[in-house]
Amino acid sequence: MGKLADAIRDRHKGRQRRMGFGAAAEEKQASMLVGAIGPVEGADFCVALSESDVDALESSSTEIWGARLVVLTRDSVAQAKEQGASFVAFTLDNARADAMLDEDLDYVVRLLDQRLDETQARALGSFRPAIVAPDVEYPLSLTESIEIRRLALFTSAPLGVICPADVSAGDIEALRDAGVAALLLAEGSSSNDVAMVKERVIDLPERKPRRDDDMQPLIPTTRQSQDVDGDEG
Repeated sequence: MGKLADAIRDRHKGRQRRMGFGAAAEEKQASMLVGAIGPVEGADFCVALSESDVDALESSSTEIWGARLVVLTRDSVAQAKEQGASFVAFTLDNARADAMLDEDLDYVVRLLDQRLDETQARALGSFRPAIVAPDVEYPLSLTESIEIRRLALFTSAPLGVICPADVSAGDIEALRDAGVAALLLAEGSSSNDVAMVKERVIDLPERKPRRDDDMQPLIPTTRQSQDVDGDEG
């Protein structure tokens, strides 16, 4: 497990501690990671899209950064790791299976089409990616929210999405509740944008508890129907 996966896990555990009974008062922390493209001060993680981004991130103080690879091979993974990347992002179409064998590196799987069937989604989750990243359109529709929840359920993996710097608090809450653990701000976002999105995440209300499992709808059974018919006779 690499730095990105560790950060997601630690953030999730931190939120669980805050919700626990008798939790000590502490400074609130964003429940989701907020990242940026290129070196942006204050971002929890950064993604390099080009060689210039890689050069800038190599000389920056950014601890968690990764490279978006056009083709995922063992050689491209080794090169990214040698440059200091802690994760690589890629699409399934141009990925070699043996390139995902490095256990010290995290993998972010970008989905150009999030409508994988259940078997494909579960198989993808078995590779234990740090993040599965579907494409999302804003404002978030209910249909898309359902697809995101479905993907999170079947892959059992944290999700990450690209979003604009002006993403609304409502969309962030819906994404969080659907299983999104990381937001990547669109290219060109500033440190102020990162700070503002983090504030929106911090200010989110706690997730609403699920309804009581005992409160199930009353569904007539075949036996009940037969009893009624017998009484009428």
